[in-house]
Amino acid sequence: MSKLTPKYQVDVSDKASVEKAFKQFDYNNNGLLSLAEIDKAVIEILPQFAKDKPAIMRAYKAADKSKDGFIEKDEFVSLIKLLNHYDSLFKVFQKLDTDKDKRISLKEFIKGYELIGLDTKDAAKLKSEFEKIDTNNGGYILFEEFCIAMAKKHA
Repeated sequence: MSKLTPKYQVDVSDKASVEKAFKQFDYNNNGLLSLAEIDKAVIEILPQFAKDKPAIMRAYKAADKSKDGFIEKDEFVSLIKLLNHYDSLFKVFQKLDTDKDKRISLKEFIKGYELIGLDTKDAAKLKSEFEKIDTNNGGYILFEEFCIAMAKKHA
């Protein structure tokens, strides 16, 4: 079961539960979920995700297998699972981002390395790991870079 909130749950193994949830998200009843509908549903139905816009966007893009800009019924279960996954990653990202500028500096990374399961205190090794994650070489780790790195780490 994919628990979303105490008042709202979707049992992704139960077709009826998934169908009911999809209908609640599909405000215009066209059988497709736009990003606007997902955003509205998150605010109204899944408020614990509402402040995690980067997680919502990442889940939406990853679930849209057809790349048509809509979540279809057969992509909806994936969306629910990904919302939970990216929300968890975003919460770790926010803990690392102590100055709340929506990016992780080297200093923040070194301070919070244990949050992502690194087992070294060696500053040079941590700097090297930081640089691997900072794929755009911007001097900060962005949420998208963080997600990619965590996926590789747990693959």
